[in-house]
Amino acid sequence: MLVSCLLLAQTAFSQPAIKPLNTPKMQYFSLSDVQLLDGDFKHIQDMTHKYLLTLEPDRLCSWFRREAGLTPKALPYPGWESDHGYVIPGHILGFYLSSMSMMYETSADPEIIKRLEYTLSELNACQDASGDGYLSAVVDGRQVYNIVVTGDYEENTGNLAGKNEPTYIMNKIQLGLYGVYTKCHLPLAKKVLVRMTDWFGENVLNKLDEVGVQKMLICEHGSLSESFMDVYELTGDIKYRDWAVRLNDYRMLIPASEGRDILAGWHANCQIQKFTGFEYVYRFTGDKKYTDAAQFFWERVVADHTWAMGGNSTGEHFFAKSEYDNRVQRNGGPESCNSVNMLRLTEALYQDYAKPEMLDYYERVLINHLLGAYEPERGMVAYMTKLQPGGFKTYSTEYNSFWCCTGTGLESPAKFQKMIYTCDNRSLYVNLFIPSTLEWKAKGVTLRQTTKIPDEEQTSIELQMKKSQAFSLKIRHPYWVESGKLTVTVNGEVQKIVSTSSKFVEINRKWKNGDKIVVQLPMQLSVTPLTPSQKFVSFAYGPVILAAEIDSKDLGKKDYWNEHDNWGLRNTVAHSVPVRKISSLETILNQTKKVSASPLTFKTEGNYTLIPFNRIHYSRYVVYFPVAIRFTSSAAVETGTISVVAAPESYTVYGMRYSYTDKDNVSQTGQTTGNSIVLNNLPSGTTIPVSVSCKVVPKGGIDTVWIDSKVDVQTITQVAFDNYLNETRMFPDPVYNTTALMGTLGVIQIPHILSAAQPCEFPGGDFDYGGDGKAWFKNGRNASGVAVEYRAERGDPGCNVYVGDAPLVNGYVRKNDIAGASSGDWVVYTIEVQDPGEYKVEFAVSTPLTESGAIVTFDALDYTGVVTFPPTPAWNVPEWSALRVPIYFSAGKHKVKFTMEGRECALNFLRFTKI
Repeated sequence: MLVSCLLLAQTAFSQPAIKPLNTPKMQYFSLSDVQLLDGDFKHIQDMTHKYLLTLEPDRLCSWFRREAGLTPKALPYPGWESDHGYVIPGHILGFYLSSMSMMYETSADPEIIKRLEYTLSELNACQDASGDGYLSAVVDGRQVYNIVVTGDYEENTGNLAGKNEPTYIMNKIQLGLYGVYTKCHLPLAKKVLVRMTDWFGENVLNKLDEVGVQKMLICEHGSLSESFMDVYELTGDIKYRDWAVRLNDYRMLIPASEGRDILAGWHANCQIQKFTGFEYVYRFTGDKKYTDAAQFFWERVVADHTWAMGGNSTGEHFFAKSEYDNRVQRNGGPESCNSVNMLRLTEALYQDYAKPEMLDYYERVLINHLLGAYEPERGMVAYMTKLQPGGFKTYSTEYNSFWCCTGTGLESPAKFQKMIYTCDNRSLYVNLFIPSTLEWKAKGVTLRQTTKIPDEEQTSIELQMKKSQAFSLKIRHPYWVESGKLTVTVNGEVQKIVSTSSKFVEINRKWKNGDKIVVQLPMQLSVTPLTPSQKFVSFAYGPVILAAEIDSKDLGKKDYWNEHDNWGLRNTVAHSVPVRKISSLETILNQTKKVSASPLTFKTEGNYTLIPFNRIHYSRYVVYFPVAIRFTSSAAVETGTISVVAAPESYTVYGMRYSYTDKDNVSQTGQTTGNSIVLNNLPSGTTIPVSVSCKVVPKGGIDTVWIDSKVDVQTITQVAFDNYLNETRMFPDPVYNTTALMGTLGVIQIPHILSAAQPCEFPGGDFDYGGDGKAWFKNGRNASGVAVEYRAERGDPGCNVYVGDAPLVNGYVRKNDIAGASSGDWVVYTIEVQDPGEYKVEFAVSTPLTESGAIVTFDALDYTGVVTFPPTPAWNVPEWSALRVPIYFSAGKHKVKFTMEGRECALNFLRFTKI
């Protein structure tokens, strides 16, 4: 009797005080009602459960106690928690609370409750010591928020008033406390949550005007409006709703609500979480622009920014659809955090709108990206899942990494079962085909689903109930089964159904104990081009993406776990990914054969063995297979170029043929022996179609192949070109070129003269001008810790650009680099050519831990597309990289434009050598 009363009391205090204005269309079952059966998902969930219980609350709370003025009881964990990489102390505690609460709901493990009760007591003690409810692990966090209130700080996505993402950390803790209160029924969680939310609302939000709030929201902040709306739901106090409404980034909200996709170039995970917050604001306010934005964002990410395996972006950033062929060849692939948070957004939207296509996406991500991101021995997770041919996964270590993806990696397995089943007022929905059981308590029905998909093409469902009853059972017809091909039998009897892809099959009848439903889900092999160019293709069988394991002899087992390397930066082995010859998609499909159903295995034309990508660990692999070549083109007024780039190490290029019509309407044809052609006498200010053939021999083959294509070459106007070449704002500006202003660290610009006599080498900081207001912009301190205005100290007060600090060499500052770049930042250099001809062009670049790239144009011509720079050991250790092809310069002056692409780097030197 006492237990029953206690349960009633717990249920009462955890009931929400406010319900959404809009009744959800779909209801989720408690995680305790759905249990995974033996299989890959269950294996990862069990390992995560065990791992969670090895984490020490005293270490997770260490910095919280320190900031509250209490003596820490243990050292904080290393990695991103305290000592390496992008340190965001306290974020793991938030993920820990969320995961532990869901894992308790899943398992009812009393050990979880013990640890949560202790953790809550520690956080409560920190708040008591603070005296006002403040709770944070951020070093000098109060001072950070004091600065925020003044508005006197620089905007930055990664830090707020000089500290890394304090509002992001707060959001994760709030979400964790909300989960502990609602799932574990521990009242102290609500008390701590409300006190910390009150502190921030009263001491920060109430002191900021709307401009100040929007400036604060430039820094990554998770889904702050969601967590503030959670407190409104629990308390019914309207102030939390008002605060939640203020905590929405208009830079994303406004364009998305208007149906404008501005995502290219934006940090992906930073944006995704905001839209979950938007949907929560809609639920409790009814303001349609918030849900319009959330739905539009979801649709655009799924349609335009998602890879075959469900992940999105690369190198943490969204990019334009036109860049896929280039991005697939880069080291940094889709981030696990992105997929976890996209599934959270999908869960919110599906509850409100119940669109079956949302389940198609959810399944694709869950089965391919997330299940494939966990290694099966320790249950550790990959930060980046590289899609570069020849890539491999690098996993976190248990106690030394603590990346953001370590945190979301804790959350995801605890709720693997969340979307398998849902219900509404009249129907039970079977959404995903994963071995599991469901206790549908409202109906007194137990459902057991068994399946071995993708090693078999069916799922079986058995029903147990005390008395027969009627209800509608709806089974998802997934996108990967053709319309009309899904079949259902009940107790061996074929059912008459309407079967349409991405819809639900409905069976409405009176069910009895022991009924058995068998759903046949015939699968097909498919080959899908990455882009319309068909330069890379991926394979799928039913819901799973297929991939090939390739030679990994250069890697040892230890290379797959790295406590600090969250990107897996060791170079891929491109030569291990040959393509024998050009094939049509139909040919590739016809020449790929299934050789085993269980375990699922295929063989390709090139003798690759394909298996489900989520089963590949501790090996290099290929997801996207190079099957063609890539052409790049550019033009400036009357001269254009077309270059051919072979799929990585797949072909040897022997020459090119071309034909086009020039501005005098004369047909021009020709042939070259290199991999680049120059087009002359082009009409200005228009687009010229050029027919191109490329002569190649596939690596390992003896047959010559001509590949035909049509390339559009877009010229610019003569006026624009002349303005570009004639624009001058040389550094240093002569007005400021005085000894008094230049000082001992001044730079006297050396003319960039190209001749055959000797290489021309000059520092990156010796540029003419750059992108207005942002070219290589960086505020703060130099490498020596000295606060500076950067190039303003070098005689150019109008240009806030980071320029390295080192002794003078040959009249200019050695290490006179430029850094702190963001994608799209650019600088322009003027060179003067005395001896015309071909020059080797090189750049000395430092890009610690990860590769970066740039687009380099010469007089507005792009000869090579994106240039990739390999990772370097440190910022002060640059490495030289040369363009793939030499550049021809006529005598006279030319403009060189260097545009940053992707991750930030430091450009140390440029060098031109006559060949």
